[in-house]
Amino acid sequence: SQGQEMVTAGLEAMMNRQFEQITAIYIRIGSGKYDMETAISQQKTALSEYAQGHGLTNIRIYSDCGFSAFDDTRPAFVKLETDIRSGKVAVLILFDLTRLSRDYIIISEWIEKFLPRHHVGLYSIKEQITPDRPITLALPIAALFGGGR
Repeated sequence: SQGQEMVTAGLEAMMNRQFEQITAIYIRIGSGKYDMETAISQQKTALSEYAQGHGLTNIRIYSDCGFSAFDDTRPAFVKLETDIRSGKVAVLILFDLTRLSRDYIIISEWIEKFLPRHHVGLYSIKEQITPDRPITLALPIAALFGGGR
């Protein structure tokens, strides 16, 4: 069908841009973690291996350590948003959606409007989201109840 052709063409375009654009890995560790360095290191390793396993290259890591998911002025988060707006990012990889925010409205805005508007594919390990397997609306709600900050 024509809809399927458009999706395939969109994925091909996204893959072609992949060579010029970056694969953004966003990591956020809340202020409640006792060993933040270990937690950051574990997330970096897991997400980098995930990216490589999916053939994603040109990786850039954006890391906010000690910030609440409710703080939308996190330095790396702001830089990530700026880089997405300027077209530098092809793909965003998260450990889970709560790394972005614990605010359902913000998560929904990013997934349904912001990332698609800027042609950024989303991968989230915990929710098993990929550009080929997009999110269902129930997942952002479930992510809000995923634990502490």
